[in-house]
Amino acid sequence: MPSFNSKQQTILSVILVLVFVLLPGGCSTDGSHGQRAALTPETDQQKSTGTPRLAVWLAKKNELLTTQDARYDLVMSGWFESHEAQFLKARDENSKLLAGLSHTWIMDDPDWLEFLITIANGGDVHGPLQVTPDMYLMLDKDQDGSLDSPCSPPGWQNIKAVDPRHLGWQQLILSFYTNAAVQSQHDGVVIDMLDAYPFCEGAWSGGVTEALDATAWVAAQAELLRLLQKQLPEGKWMIANAGHDFSVDSPFPQYLNGYLLENFLGSWGANLEEGLASAQRALESTRTPHLVIFAVDTDDNGEINWARFRSGLAASLLLDNTYFAFDYGSRDHGGVAQWWFVDYYSIDLGNALGAYIYDNGIYRRDFKNGTIVIVSQNDAFVQFIEPHQDVFSKEINTRFDIPQGDAGFFLKIQED
Repeated sequence: MPSFNSKQQTILSVILVLVFVLLPGGCSTDGSHGQRAALTPETDQQKSTGTPRLAVWLAKKNELLTTQDARYDLVMSGWFESHEAQFLKARDENSKLLAGLSHTWIMDDPDWLEFLITIANGGDVHGPLQVTPDMYLMLDKDQDGSLDSPCSPPGWQNIKAVDPRHLGWQQLILSFYTNAAVQSQHDGVVIDMLDAYPFCEGAWSGGVTEALDATAWVAAQAELLRLLQKQLPEGKWMIANAGHDFSVDSPFPQYLNGYLLENFLGSWGANLEEGLASAQRALESTRTPHLVIFAVDTDDNGEINWARFRSGLAASLLLDNTYFAFDYGSRDHGGVAQWWFVDYYSIDLGNALGAYIYDNGIYRRDFKNGTIVIVSQNDAFVQFIEPHQDVFSKEINTRFDIPQGDAGFFLKIQED
């Protein structure tokens, strides 16, 4: 969801950029650096290195732009203006910027809605593509034959579900994402809340008179993804938030480059084994370059569960082509200033010496400069021949105890 510190300035900038880009023969450039070449999957494959690749989800751009130490490899937000992208690329030229919202809900907020409509219409908030009442999913709660109650995801009354089968909504949201994707400052798009199950089964919209069921919900979202994938410029990424898991037979991965696994290891029910299995399926079934973001948070309480934090970060290093994100939670994603952990984020384990190994509840991967271990069953310990240092405790030893549900990062002691 985009944030607006100055709505007028943002909307004006969007209009100017979009009008220029969408004129026949127009192009958008990144200032004095000229037009940036399209990304190619071959150049974006992650090496098997033990330095965490970091992501921020629904980024609070003001915090990101003013927190100098915060250097993310993948930044996801509603939109990036050209000067913001230039600033972030100057800080880290390899960072990727993704823009987007959702294709199944609308926030009950005038600024958010104006942003959506402005982008969809190429800079004109009064353009032909508008949100109409018949796009919303509705229920007939009093059973009088008329639709009387808008549908919201459980616990989220400030957002309203829309019918992905509605042709008018399809046209509007596809136009939004296409206009975002063609911007040279964007490396791709991100889609929130790609779901295998409908928010309100049995609901329907004025544009579709048949009640929604799980099959229609999935099929309509898959069709939106198919249409959008066809319109994406070559080399641009499409990432979706799938929650902590997605079904084995999901039709979505064929259209996507990867998944964000929100609330990884949190209260939504995904344990480490399920999360890793979901990530592995994504890496095997999506389009190249096959990306996964392990998004860990505080379950909206602001209290850091360090065992969960370490386990999520270590899990992201068990596999390649993966990122790690950490923030407050679903009520306040994207914070940067209070969620930057230099001791962990600056780890340099070097190149991986092979794939991870699993034995009796212990996950381990060895790197040139050290080892990561995650313990999912019972308490355990790790034994080394040569002394190592625990990144968390700074202890130097050859044996380290690791409680169940925690992880350890152990660096070799470098000889002078």
